[in-house]
Amino acid sequence: MISDSTEPGFLRRLEGYCRNLCEANWQDPNGPLRLNRQLLSADLQNADFFQNTRQFLLALQEQGQTAATASGNLNRAFVRHMLDRVALSALERETILRVNKVLNEQDVWVLHLSRVVSEAAGLVASRSKLFKPTKEGTALLAEDRAGELYHMLFIAYFRKFNLHYDFHLRNVPGIQQSMPAILWRLGDVLEDWRPVRDLAPQLLLPRVLQQLREAMVSQYDKEEWIFSGYVLEPLRDFGLIERRSKSDWPAITEKDSVRVTRLWKKFISFAAFAG
Repeated sequence: MISDSTEPGFLRRLEGYCRNLCEANWQDPNGPLRLNRQLLSADLQNADFFQNTRQFLLALQEQGQTAATASGNLNRAFVRHMLDRVALSALERETILRVNKVLNEQDVWVLHLSRVVSEAAGLVASRSKLFKPTKEGTALLAEDRAGELYHMLFIAYFRKFNLHYDFHLRNVPGIQQSMPAILWRLGDVLEDWRPVRDLAPQLLLPRVLQQLREAMVSQYDKEEWIFSGYVLEPLRDFGLIERRSKSDWPAITEKDSVRVTRLWKKFISFAAFAG
């Protein structure tokens, strides 16, 4: 992450730039991190998280509201209805049905994430044991506002939602805290296909890399597994990176290669670093 340049003041400027990124207002179109709200619906066809969440919001809109369970989750009838609407591979859908006699919300994890993040974004409200789309959540379902919805979901997921909840096996809070700096570096490093193996040291700030390594409590832990769970898999779900693999294994592994997509180049940009 840190250059070997010996130019006087380089490290100070780099550290200042990364600090400004990490403290940036993600809503500011002129800030150090700039997220495009003007995407078209056609740009987002491969963004599974966006598509799943939009289907969830559409289903709530169609029903007007849906009852929550005693534990505050989506009810089983609604979950079963959504199983046919969310983006899952045939194997994933078959497995969910085979191992669960009844479907609770967390059995369809992609739906559960859409519900949790939608609430964090203010798109869904839970009141009087009912889930309802908010006024803003309903308005953003318009086809010509797809870019705004995507923009809001991206910020809610990476800023308001706790990434450790989705990848709960190892806790590395520094990854989320430094996500803007990771994204800045990632855009350059993954301009073309790059192996996942040894990618974390190229993208993480030194203190965050150290925190990741300290979280590796098992002899079987790998940097790539944790980094993928916190960074690569979510970005793939948002359609911002893609993988090249010789395996049918659904998750990104150290044997795969990854690169940014065309959507990344349309959505994310940064103020220039005066290195």
